[in-house]
Amino acid sequence: MRKALFVTLLVVAGGFLVALFPALFGLVDLEQGIDGWALASLAGLAAGIAGLWVMLTLLDGHFDQLVRLHGAVLGAGVRGGTLPDSWNQGGGKPDELHRLAGAIAAVLARDRADDRRVDARLSAILGAIGEPILVVTQTGLVSLTNARATALLGQDRLRLGGSLFAILDREALIEASAAAHAAGAPVERILPGVSGDTYATRIAPLAEPDGLLLVFLSDAPGPMPSPVSGPVEHDMGLHDMPPTIPIAPDLPLTGLPAVSLDCETTGLDVAIDRVVSAAGIVMHGPRLYRHLAYDRLVNPGAPIPPSSTAIHGITDAMVADAPPVSQVLAELAELVRGRVIIGHNIAFDLAVLRNEAARHGVAWIDPPALCTALLFSFLYPRHRDLNMEAVAAMCGAEIEGRHTAFGDCLVTAEIFAGMLPLLAERGVTTLADAERIMAQPSIMRARQHEAGWHAGTDGKAGER
Repeated sequence: MRKALFVTLLVVAGGFLVALFPALFGLVDLEQGIDGWALASLAGLAAGIAGLWVMLTLLDGHFDQLVRLHGAVLGAGVRGGTLPDSWNQGGGKPDELHRLAGAIAAVLARDRADDRRVDARLSAILGAIGEPILVVTQTGLVSLTNARATALLGQDRLRLGGSLFAILDREALIEASAAAHAAGAPVERILPGVSGDTYATRIAPLAEPDGLLLVFLSDAPGPMPSPVSGPVEHDMGLHDMPPTIPIAPDLPLTGLPAVSLDCETTGLDVAIDRVVSAAGIVMHGPRLYRHLAYDRLVNPGAPIPPSSTAIHGITDAMVADAPPVSQVLAELAELVRGRVIIGHNIAFDLAVLRNEAARHGVAWIDPPALCTALLFSFLYPRHRDLNMEAVAAMCGAEIEGRHTAFGDCLVTAEIFAGMLPLLAERGVTTLADAERIMAQPSIMRARQHEAGWHAGTDGKAGER
């Protein structure tokens, strides 16, 4: 980039110098006609203007790439601290931006290595404890376990991010938690298991992270395994919760309480087609809370056409025992309460959910929503390909699990995170700003209305 700008600058300077030289020294007399000096002056002027245009194009592309890199860094939180592969230049000499991306990737990798080193030391210390230990969040998710606890409670039942309520009696554990927090000190209880077994347990309240430490005592009535050694598994991010912030027009997009939402359906006609899968992931601005994810198959109450199965892979057999859409609608309503929905062509998903609710007599009110396809069309009005793959490529997002509800949620979240600096460059920084540009007339919005995706229009088949 630097060499290209230097060469272009020489062309601009040389061109304008050639254009001015004959005029400065009186070598051009247009009354005598266009001679060699006049032609040289015109050629120099043309070269200077062309060079200036090339220089501006190079600078514009350079700064555009800088903004995209900014978005990729923001999106690194969605990807677990890594940059997209598109910033890892495969061959040739890397330019300045790719060297900068490489330096950022190295810092991110070093941070991850430091975290792994701390994790290894923590695992060694906690692994030396003789008793089975667990740490759980206030909602009962297992965030830390040592090998002895895994052996005691069963590897098939105990897993990171799983609910301890699937192993221990819910009411007994909640009562013990309340007692420990009220006392501000550990309490001992005999906790019944859901399978009829019992465990003598010391329950200690934790302030940071908020949750409980459970130590299973050696004199527990239940069977105790022989000493077991092994690594400590943990994910302290399970304790993180998004802040509770009321939705307001002036709320910054970087602090927006949101849910990335996607549905898979029996077809593309929002008036008649049914939901077969729904997924959502809670976000706060560009940050993703994977442990607050929702992913459900749905029994549509109608056969799934083979043409649809060929896209999302969901068959009639897979949804035979799945919950009905009425139950899923209630769960989704709870998930999106107080949050803005983020989705790619989200008007389609909301139209399907709205019609499903009307079909089954379920109360449903469309929450505020932002469409990444419409936001992208504002950023790149000449870019005609607005499908998720093309938009993800432009925003530096990586495609994983495409045409699954959960996979599309992840991609959409990464697209939104990558868009934030691009939108800020155009003055779109708040929820009201984003809603304003989405409401502007556009070909994409007109197509969505024609397909019946917006409230008050008839549903028709459309292209997502």
